[in-house]
Parts: sequence; structure tokens; C-alpha cells
Amino acid sequence: MINSQEIYQKLISLLDQHQVEYKLFEHREALNYEDLAAVQKEAAFFGTEMKCMVLKADEKLLVYVTLQGKRVNFAAIKLKLEVKKVRLVNPDELQTHFGAQPGCAYPFAFDAEYPIYLDPEIFKQEWLLFSPVLPTRTVQARGADLRKVFAVLENEVHEVIDWNE
Repeated sequence: MINSQEIYQKLISLLDQHQVEYKLFEHREALNYEDLAAVQKEAAFFGTEMKCMVLKADEKLLVYVTLQGKRVNFAAIKLKLEVKKVRLVNPDELQTHFGAQPGCAYPFAFDAEYPIYLDPEIFKQEWLLFSPVLPTRTVQARGADLRKVFAVLENEVHEVIDWNE
């Protein structure tokens, strides 16, 4: 079983090791964008929300990171990966493979076997907001600084520009 506290520590350690400018906020549980918007006002953090999705392409899992509000083009993903079926993982799969609840998928610090596909727009954001696996924490990080973290991961990391509609 995946330990969420260990994932959290690994994620924060990666930010620290690579001199990412970030702030960590502790707040009441937020598992969806509506809760997060309310918590954001209460805790006074700001930035563009990252959308981290764990997808199942045929039988393989992958992580796609883009910005909140962008629609994902599943047809483009199927074409690019040359697979027959792409879907979001279900809550049990997310918990089993990532130790996360729905709404708390995170952009890095998971097993190296899972490739990461990135929308390069994330690096253009002054501040990004994302879950560090725990529903009571939010990271506010400089978008450009996150490039340093993605560059050193053991995961395959791919920038993709055509996965959004």
C-alpha cells in the first residue's frame, strides 16, 4: 500500500532540493475545485490551479498535467499514444497506485514506472497551485521553477501541446 505521508515528504523534498520557490498552505479538506476555491479565499493563496490527471491508456497508467479549465482531448491522446482506449482511473486505481483520493492527484513524486505528459503552459504561469497528495495541503509554486523538478525525475517526461481542446 502506498503511504500518502511518504509521498508528501518526497514531493516537498524535491521542491526543496531543486530550489523551487514555493509556499505550503494547510487548510480544511478540499477534494474538488469548488472546495478549493473556498479554501483559497480563506487561506489567501493564489495562482493558476494545475490539473493533474491519472489516465489509463489501454492497460498502462500515465499522468497528464495541464491547467484547470482546459478540456482534455482524449481522441488526440489515443492517436498520439496509438492506443484504443483512454480514460481517467477510478478512485480505487488512484488509491492503489498513487495513494491519493480523487481531487488529490499530484504532478510528481510517484513511482518512476508512470510516464508524465506535460502541457508546457504550466511553466509560463507565475504561480501554480497543486495538491501534494494530502487534501488538507496546497502548494503554491513558481511555474518556471517546476521545470527543474521535472528535469531530474526518473519518470519519462514528455511535453505535449495537442492534448487539450
